[in-house]
Amino acid sequence: MKQNWQVELSSKSIKKTQKYGILSQFMLRCDGKLCMEIGAETGVVTNYLRQEKGGRWIAGVLAEKWYDISLEFLKRDVHQINPTGIDFPDSTFDIVLASRPEHIYDDTMFFQEINRILKPSGRIFILTPHNEPELFLNRLKEKIGLTLEQYDHYRPGYGTCEMQDKLRKAGFVMEKSGSYCRFFTELIELLLNASYSFISKRKKKYGSYRPATREEISKNKLGYMVYSMIFPLLRVISLLDYLLPFTAGYVLYMQAKKE
Repeated sequence: MKQNWQVELSSKSIKKTQKYGILSQFMLRCDGKLCMEIGAETGVVTNYLRQEKGGRWIAGVLAEKWYDISLEFLKRDVHQINPTGIDFPDSTFDIVLASRPEHIYDDTMFFQEINRILKPSGRIFILTPHNEPELFLNRLKEKIGLTLEQYDHYRPGYGTCEMQDKLRKAGFVMEKSGSYCRFFTELIELLLNASYSFISKRKKKYGSYRPATREEISKNKLGYMVYSMIFPLLRVISLLDYLLPFTAGYVLYMQAKKE
């Protein structure tokens, strides 16, 4: 692996590259602003935002295991966040990106805390799994062994109206919303995750989800090499999503402003 293995790994994720596209298109410029991503994990999205959107970006990780990984990569401004008691004063940030609210047990308190630390008219940007009845691939995950526990999720995601209601109750005014990652991209991700989970259980060497650390990649060098070889083909297949512009995507994004 190259030195910045986080960047190399994310470059081989169709879903991650689509996330960069959404952030590039919909997130405002951040020059002169103080911003934070909560749910930064390996730090690749925070790094992207520092380079592409300007401003000072803090990486907020939700679990201790991600702190050293993010700090090694980003070098500065990495904090472990308690989502129901964020350790920053009132009205500190101009923008907060909540990348993984589905990982947080008390999301009501979490959104209230984000509202507290945002400056007046500050903005929250949310990226989370989209959970609507018509998104039937979501219902397949449990059936093929991809449980909420494996994903470290407290909920399968959010419906659009559900998230709008939560933000309104936390003191936000909706500005825009949408979804991305349509059927073919989500199907590819689901099959990859299921395959990795199956191999993990048989060999008992890796985690129950896809590899996310340098150590996990090193333990599965052959699998990573094979995946790297077929990745261009998977990207081509994912382009079939352009034939489905009328369908909802499997990832929800929203932007709202503090009242």
